Amino acid sequence: MGYRVLMMEDNHQFTDEVGEFFLSKGIETIACADGEGAKALFESQRFDLALLDIMIGGRINEGYDVCRWIRRKNREIPVIFCSARGDEMDEERGLEYGTHDYVVKPYSVQRLYLRVRNMITHTEILRNSGKTLSMHGVTIDDERKSAAADGREIHLTPKQFELLQTLMENAGHVMNRDRLLTQVWEYGYINDVRVVDRHIYKLKKALGEKAGHIKTKPGYGYWFDKEEKI
Repeated sequence: MGYRVLMMEDNHQFTDEVGEFFLSKGIETIACADGEGAKALFESQRFDLALLDIMIGGRINEGYDVCRWIRRKNREIPVIFCSARGDEMDEERGLEYGTHDYVVKPYSVQRLYLRVRNMITHTEILRNSGKTLSMHGVTIDDERKSAAADGREIHLTPKQFELLQTLMENAGHVMNRDRLLTQVWEYGYINDVRVVDRHIYKLKKALGEKAGHIKTKPGYGYWFDKEEKI
């Protein structure tokens, strides 16, 4: 089965060039020129990756807004931002919104293809790896929706499980409360960052001795310790 990429870009010459090159490599791109078009395509078709330009038609936050919307619908699909703005703060903001990669313009189509192909391949490997993740003696099984600490089963609510899974999948990266709300909770909670704090408190209580692996950056968010390699 070939891969399909949603591409939000208002430079039609570039989308044609990318589309032709990607298709020669077995990846089909479906292009649109604005956020509403991207949302409509995402609702009606299956995609393996979303490639979003941040600034569309002078609207500097279009890519961020679409990424946030996509994350409410599907927190697993990889998203890559493309932007002429290469400031470190822009890249950090992109990561906060749930993107997996950030490519600064100008770039070659070949380079873009390699980033897209590698991201799709990496995501596919994770998807087919048995859905089990283990770090520091904490294990989660996505298929069974179960968690354990040093072999002891941990009883978690569905949201606590999703929160732990999200932190472990992004181990070593600080995730702010807004991003956690976007990825774990429904739209109705999007403005209530306190719900994250309450669930973190209960999650750490459930983890017991393993609670220390969930770290806090005051005023920002949380992260799960990355496994140390010996």
